[in-house]
This record gives sequence, structure tokens and C-alpha cells, in this order.
Amino acid sequence: MSRKSVFIVEDDPHIADLIKLYTEKEGWGSVISYSGKEALSLLQTVHPDLIILDIMLPDLDGIEVLKQIRKQDSVTPVFFLTAKSEEIDRILGLELGADDYITKPFSPKELIARMKAIFRRMQTSDGQMHTTIHIRDLELDSLKMEVKVKGNQIRLSGLEFALLFFLASHPGQVFNRNQLMDNMYPDHDVLVIDRTVDVHIKNLRKKLNDPAKNPKYIESVFGIGYRFIES
Repeated sequence: MSRKSVFIVEDDPHIADLIKLYTEKEGWGSVISYSGKEALSLLQTVHPDLIILDIMLPDLDGIEVLKQIRKQDSVTPVFFLTAKSEEIDRILGLELGADDYITKPFSPKELIARMKAIFRRMQTSDGQMHTTIHIRDLELDSLKMEVKVKGNQIRLSGLEFALLFFLASHPGQVFNRNQLMDNMYPDHDVLVIDRTVDVHIKNLRKKLNDPAKNPKYIESVFGIGYRFIES
């Protein structure tokens, strides 16, 4: 198995060094960038398995950096790191393609737990069963983490793919937000607000051209959660 690498974009050297220390304790490699512009430049040659991205950067804020990243790369997981307390900033990050967020001050152990959860979902092995799902004009490939609609590939983040694949694997079954979060974040010590699921569902609907009022794939079940519509 190749060594995982983490790209840390954080202008506070103490926080950046703390994250680097904990990631390297896990045996993962790490690279630090202290500004948004430098990060985008380094990403031309550095290809990490996961990006930790601070929102408040001195030259180019994390929101803009994420926009630029997602123009070229829809797969690499991105975690927002922010001192802001307003929910709108966190939700905006998720809507723009971030996989997760964690708010300062944070527990390094919680951050590592979330990163491990992401890596587990990304991990494949030679002996892994190759699972594909075909439902109407939708095709999902578990090994390639690819989604196609009418033969056209749709770019999803890691968490978006995990959520869609889980729902599509259980057509007709209703899942509440806690159940979906347990699938997305299997570690019991990871805390996530249920709004996170709603934002990922919103993103999926937009990318799949699946309007909430007349859905073809994902249906809201009032007062409970969501289900994938049976054929």
C-alpha cells in the first residue's frame, strides 16, 4: 500500500506544525503551504491524497482556493479548517465541493479520525469485489469511484460518491440523517451536524440534474430522511 500524503494549507505555523506532527505519527507524508497562491502553485506538482485547507489565508482565501482546485480536481478530499463560527461559511464550503470541515479550536484526534474515515473509503485492494450499479440511465463503479448519467461522467467528491453509492445500493429503503452520517463517518468519536447530509444531497441533485420537487433518483421523505427511488 502506498504511503498517504496530506497537503496542509494553513498560515499559522503552530497549527500547521501540529497537524503535520499528528499526520506523520500516522505514517503519512505531509507538505505545508502558508498561503493560497503558493498552495495552488504547489498543487501543479504535488498530488496529495487529502488537502487540509484553512479558510482565512493572507492572500487568497480558502473559498477561492477551493474553487480553483475543483476546476481541475473533483476527487481529492478537501477538509476546511476555519476559526469562523458562522454556519454559513461551513455550508458554503460544502456546497463548493469540500468534503468536510472542522472548526478551530479543534481536537487533532478528531481531525485524524475524520481523515482515516476518508482514507478507508478511498482504499481499494486487489481482492476487493468490483461492484457496479446500473439503475435506469445511472451507472456507478465502486472501484473507479465513477458515476455516469446517460454515459456521461459526473464529477463527485469522495463523500458525495459514498453517499450516492450507499443510497443506490438500497433502493426504496428510507434512511434518516443519522444513519447516513454513520455510513459517511463510521468513527463514533466524530461529530458532524446533520445539515452536512442535506448539503451533500443538494450537491448530488444539482450534479445529477435531479430536482427535489420531481426527483428521478433521490427522494426526500418528510420528517425522516432520504431514499433512492426504485426502478
